[in-house]
Amino acid sequence: MQSNTKSHLALRALIEGAIMIALAWALDALVPPFYRFPAGGSVDLAMIPILVYCLRWGPKWSALVCVTNGVLQFFLGGGLAISVQSMLLDYILAYALVFVCGFAAGKKLGWLWGTAIATAARFVPMWLAGAVIWGEYMPESFLGLAMVNPWVYSAIYNGLLSVLVMAVDLIVLGIFQAVPAIEKNVLQKQN
Repeated sequence: MQSNTKSHLALRALIEGAIMIALAWALDALVPPFYRFPAGGSVDLAMIPILVYCLRWGPKWSALVCVTNGVLQFFLGGGLAISVQSMLLDYILAYALVFVCGFAAGKKLGWLWGTAIATAARFVPMWLAGAVIWGEYMPESFLGLAMVNPWVYSAIYNGLLSVLVMAVDLIVLGIFQAVPAIEKNVLQKQN
């Protein structure tokens, strides 16, 4: 029996997706964040398994895994939302859009630009939620700057969070890329 049949690959994609979500949760629970932002969000290693999955399986399977991860982040991870809109933007949509990293699967420097576009895609709903929903809770000053506009505050807050998370992700994925055995066995695109 051929090992690369469609049903075999589908089963393998689903199992690997479940493993990567579990690994993301384990990293979140066991490895302390490098920094936890006061109004939510942390710089940690939890996105690494999800990005690796996206780079291995492409956008089709990544969409399912990323949406599942977002739903679980909210419902099981102690997600904070003051409305359905904040739940959808901060968790479901923000995590779901990480799937765009899958478009970089198998491409030259895909780990680099895939992570960058996933970060940019994830930033957009977080920025919208921060400005429209959470803006009324913004502090009078942030990073020494007077805050009068929720759009600016949200852009700075979520932009800083996104860039720091992306930096950690790129450092780890860059290390994976630099080690031939890891690059070949972990970051190789699945068919």
